[in-house]
Amino acid sequence: MHNFQRGIAAVGALAVAAFVSLPALADQPTYYYPPKFKSQVKPAYPQSARAAREAGVVFVKVLVGADGVPKSFTIKSSGHKDLDGEVLKAAKASKYAPATRNGKAVMAFYDFSYKFTLAGLAENEGSNSELAKRLSQDPKNVSTRLALTEFYINKGDFSNAESTAQAGVQSSPNDARLWAQLGRAYYQEGSQKKDVGKLKQAADAYDKALSMGSGSQYSSQAAAVYGEYAFNLMQAQQYNDCLPYADKAAQLNSKQMQYRMLKGDCEEGAQQHAAALADYKTAQTLDDKKSNDMTARLLADIGNVQLALNDEANGLASLNAAQKAAPHSGFAYQYLASYYIRKGNLNAALNPLLQLAQIQPDNVQVQINIGDIYVRQKNFTAAQTAYNKALSIDPKSADAQFGLAELAAAQGNIAGTDAALRKAIATAPANSATYNAAIATLFLASTTDKADHSGEAAKYAQAATVADPNYANAWYTLAIAYADQKKKDQANSAFRKAFDLFKAKNDQAGMKAVNDQYMALNGKDNSLMTDKARSERTNQPGY
Repeated sequence: MHNFQRGIAAVGALAVAAFVSLPALADQPTYYYPPKFKSQVKPAYPQSARAAREAGVVFVKVLVGADGVPKSFTIKSSGHKDLDGEVLKAAKASKYAPATRNGKAVMAFYDFSYKFTLAGLAENEGSNSELAKRLSQDPKNVSTRLALTEFYINKGDFSNAESTAQAGVQSSPNDARLWAQLGRAYYQEGSQKKDVGKLKQAADAYDKALSMGSGSQYSSQAAAVYGEYAFNLMQAQQYNDCLPYADKAAQLNSKQMQYRMLKGDCEEGAQQHAAALADYKTAQTLDDKKSNDMTARLLADIGNVQLALNDEANGLASLNAAQKAAPHSGFAYQYLASYYIRKGNLNAALNPLLQLAQIQPDNVQVQINIGDIYVRQKNFTAAQTAYNKALSIDPKSADAQFGLAELAAAQGNIAGTDAALRKAIATAPANSATYNAAIATLFLASTTDKADHSGEAAKYAQAATVADPNYANAWYTLAIAYADQKKKDQANSAFRKAFDLFKAKNDQAGMKAVNDQYMALNGKDNSLMTDKARSERTNQPGY
């Protein structure tokens, strides 16, 4: 291994695949689900009405209690007493499930209708047309607009729900009710369809509603929207973007443990370790201890942050407590393995991964992580077994296919590397930069064929920078490859690019690793950390 190759591991270019994503917040509040029939009794078309050729629509409004028991029935007449009476009798004979708000049963109205024609009975027809007619006659009637929007939402007709609410905020831009209803329409569609763009629109709409001084009325709804949007941003690793929304959710619903945990997750992702620890500790005070898995997850999060803050004793103690709280929860094992990987102690990292594989035998990513470590230990037979196991669990796993590319690269097998890498990128094009940079790293390391593969390393690193020009690890790896090839000017240019990208993310470890290698190439008096070096960067060739 050449001098400039030794710094690779310092910025995490070990390339062990990212661990399994954090689970969705299963207990995260969802704003509102309306009442519904538990068992529906449908009205019969009375023979007297049929003989008289009576037709019409009967609208029904039932106030359903939190216990599911109807409190009142009102109808809007069809103009025919026998039709009205038949519908009312059927409505009273039916059973109802209550509405839920934030997971709790609440009292709410349930609106439905029956339309009688000479051809027979139709359900819930005429409701939207009746409301639409009333709204067209009085466009400023907020109650009617809210009711029509709600009708469309409950029907799953989000396009009409959104357009109806949008027209409302355009005509009455200072009415918080309309902004909240627009946010609700966006949220229901975004949540059901996993559309992050719609969740962003929902968050923006609730921002408007809350700005009008209606915080207490809509705080629970808005918190759910902010929380789900933040969670999606966090999963996409957009940590700085997710943080303000997680903070809003935590502020609006300060007793919800998971919002505070979510804020900590965003802070930890943004490497704000001290802030994350404070929020995790606050979340701990909100833990009702009813879920061992949730308690274990929180303890593991605390341990992970403590380790990041170099508090090893307390960090390991917290992870141990997490394992005891829920032995079958994987977070503590994942964090412990990651900690040892960061320290370069692969033997220690392997043990928690093997434990995790026992409690989660169908976890594809764990098998991939195990294979990655075996590759770097040059235990190629064990690595092959782990990757094969991963592919047997999920034949379409791009990361498992990429593992085979790593396996070939570590042995200096260029043809095998290219073939496996093409398959992996074809399956997951978005991972092209990460995959290419990791392969470059392996070619910079000592391969079993003992050949100098710095040229191949530069090729793959260059491909990584093309795939994602903002991927700092790719530029750092490219700089190492250039330095190894004695291309000093090109190496310096790549080092500066990597440093700037790490600095933009406030990645202190990355900045230090780049600077160390930069000084090794240019002398200890030349540091990227100093103003002098930064001011001279634009005068360097290739920058």
